Amino acid sequence: MDREAAREYYRAIDENDYAALSALLADGFVHERPDRTIEGRAAFVSFMRDDRPATDTEHVLETVYEATADDRVAAEGRLLAPDGTDWFGFVDVFLAGDDGIARLRTYTDGG
Repeated sequence: MDREAAREYYRAIDENDYAALSALLADGFVHERPDRTIEGRAAFVSFMRDDRPATDTEHVLETVYEATADDRVAAEGRLLAPDGTDWFGFVDVFLAGDDGIARLRTYTDGG
């Protein structure tokens, strides 16, 4: 996993490019967030496409960190609401698997 894969993840979400998002994720992808855990690539892509609170948001990345000892990347940023205001700050920790992003844990500042 590298910084560019993390940046592509946010680009795919912000531009509603669900084919690209799906291609980045491992089949057994798991997303752990403060409000829920989503298991499986298809379930996550479906949530992003159909069930998230707003699809016209924008991720603004402040820093993307790449670990040298393992396949982890962390991204720190904020999510902008549809009107352009800050919705909340976040840190996402990505873990790579053999076939793409295997796990993502999201931490938020509560907004």
